[in-house]
Amino acid sequence: MAKSKGNEMDKQILELIKIAKTKKEEISKAEKPNWKTNCTFKYNQDNAQSTNIQIATDIAALVAILGFLYSQSMYFDKAATTLGVDVKFTWGGSSLDDWRDDIQTRINKIQINKKKAELELVESRLEKLVSPELRAQIELEEISAMLGK
Repeated sequence: MAKSKGNEMDKQILELIKIAKTKKEEISKAEKPNWKTNCTFKYNQDNAQSTNIQIATDIAALVAILGFLYSQSMYFDKAATTLGVDVKFTWGGSSLDDWRDDIQTRINKIQINKKKAELELVESRLEKLVSPELRAQIELEEISAMLGK
């Protein structure tokens, strides 16, 4: 009975370890962004004042930028429809989708430190729960993977 309970707990721990590994990979991806715009946003394209979204730290300001772009895009599309022309909205030479992706990438990057700390805590707690049998199994799987088995 105790062995069955231990096996069930080991399965649960393995599942949590897999989830933690997936989250680590997501964090790693977010740390190496692939920017689609030039990352220099200006509310007024003739104005010299700009925001570099690669270094922005205020999430609310980034949300405001995207909100502004959504409203500009909506009005632009309505005007294009009214005039019967087929033109695509761009701002600063980039599409709304590209701006949205870059802003999302920056927000993800800002939140990485918090996610890293949470993940380290989870991994530390999981490490304490791993049974000797499960630890041996994990080691064997890692060795097999290294040997290409």
